[in-house]
Amino acid sequence: MPNGKPGDHPITDLMIHHLSVYGEPLDTELRQLGELMSYDRLCDWFHEERHWTTPKQQLQPIVSAKLKELRQDTQERGWENIS
Repeated sequence: MPNGKPGDHPITDLMIHHLSVYGEPLDTELRQLGELMSYDRLCDWFHEERHWTTPKQQLQPIVSAKLKELRQDTQERGWENIS
């Protein structure tokens, strides 16, 4: 069971402990997702989709697509002015 310590969970490592997990640009994009959704929602999305087992090369386009979706949604709703 996760205990919140470094190395325990990739999202906790990125968002709480500010560690590099996957390397760039994936780490930055995951952190940006964390700015657009709550920590709990990000953890739920990551867990529900079983992304912790997804290889980095396959995870990159998934995260990029989710980030694009959330950016578009925030702009359409008038929450963010993201370039």
